[in-house]
Amino acid sequence: MADTQSVVSDVKLFLERLKKEMPEIFGTQEKSTQTDDASVAPVAANKVLYNGDLFEARTYVTPDQEEGVSFDGKIFHVYLQSEQSDPSALVTQWLRDKAAEVLPQKTKDWAEKIGVEYNRVVLKDQRTLWASCSSQKNINYSYRIIKMPLVVQDYLVIHELCHLKFMNHGEEYWSLVGQFSPDYKLHRRWLNEHKDAVFEDVHITLTKDNTEAAEEK
Repeated sequence: MADTQSVVSDVKLFLERLKKEMPEIFGTQEKSTQTDDASVAPVAANKVLYNGDLFEARTYVTPDQEEGVSFDGKIFHVYLQSEQSDPSALVTQWLRDKAAEVLPQKTKDWAEKIGVEYNRVVLKDQRTLWASCSSQKNINYSYRIIKMPLVVQDYLVIHELCHLKFMNHGEEYWSLVGQFSPDYKLHRRWLNEHKDAVFEDVHITLTKDNTEAAEEK
């Protein structure tokens, strides 16, 4: 039976894909033309994929405040010092920082459960591999893993750590993976179906309504 988190993520990403492919059905074309400024996108167009869910991103021009990103569990608030600032870069860095915080800890926790030892964790911006395990016992991750549902993140960590016992994909290897990630086949399917969404770069544009709201404060 599929875990609830992956199923919910599947549905949301499927709907988001339909919105892009059939904007006439979802009314997104009409929304995108409601402003005279072609460089300003509606709030609904700004989404961040994080932990398998899609969250709204709002931008604010606050010259007296340090640039940065705040996530309240529902919305990514992106604070810019000018309209020339790059909100996409700020959110991308936030995701990188979160990956650097979460993935090493997950690796440590799962290594203890599986009973293996590794050398170090290395985060990269890999676009062809989610993760890998080197002969030096280094575990390499794409920071983009942080965009996936938590259970899929765990599966990838388990996948690489099990290679410390079996440097192949044989029957014994998959049996070990299955002990710690019983739904690994479902997680592999999620990866195959949503790899484009995970590999896609963050794209956040300045939202006019929030800029005006910040100027009024």
